[in-house]
Amino acid sequence: MKTIGLFGCGYLNSIVAECYNKGMLENYKIVGCYSRTFQHAQDLANKIGACACQTYQALLALHPDFILEAANPMATKEILLQTLQNGCNIILLSIGALAEKEFYEKVKTCCQQNHTKVYLASGAIGGFDVLRTATIMGATTSHLINTKGPQGLLGTSLFNEQMFLADTLTFHGKAIDAIQVMPTKINVGVATALTSIGMDKAEITVQTKPGFVGDDQRIEIEVPGEVKAVIDIYSRTSAIAGYSVVALLQRLAADIVF
Repeated sequence: MKTIGLFGCGYLNSIVAECYNKGMLENYKIVGCYSRTFQHAQDLANKIGACACQTYQALLALHPDFILEAANPMATKEILLQTLQNGCNIILLSIGALAEKEFYEKVKTCCQQNHTKVYLASGAIGGFDVLRTATIMGATTSHLINTKGPQGLLGTSLFNEQMFLADTLTFHGKAIDAIQVMPTKINVGVATALTSIGMDKAEITVQTKPGFVGDDQRIEIEVPGEVKAVIDIYSRTSAIAGYSVVALLQRLAADIVF
């Protein structure tokens, strides 16, 4: 039986914990929880019979096989290398942590040196297999169109009150530029770029609509004259990201892998 440590004890890892309690992760045991707010770790640990850790190092000391990350890109960058060096695999939801090419290469090297892996949860997009297959075939374009309500850009330099009055094109450019202005809002775009043609080539468009609830993620990837694939997923909340982690863990333990 593989063991799991939870990094981040908010909404998304609470979904994982709920599925765990329902018996949906029968091949795994959650051994510890860590949150920068210790009370959050205690609350979640009490629900699943795990250890609440005061520090991240205490969580690593439990030697879990997997760390499930559900924090933010900045916090994830702080713990990613030490996690791999400790012999732990990690499942990422904050994929924006891998946006910088130099850090991405450091992570790859660290995985190779420590025989560990980083798994990217599909979150709110899915279709990683289609994106990878098209890229191998020779994809030349990859474009994510993200539609959200104005409130989805609060806290970024792109936000302005006029967004509540009319449809607004707020960003169009390369993924590498999108992460600079939306460091915590564009994990899906980073995932799309890394899975396909790269941060400096994949395009991202972000548009807002007054009254729009949730997110619509439309991905278009094309191999000219051969394949054009469109993946379009609407999600009212971020819950699908938490469930995608459960689905990934089930695939990793499955005899027949979908």
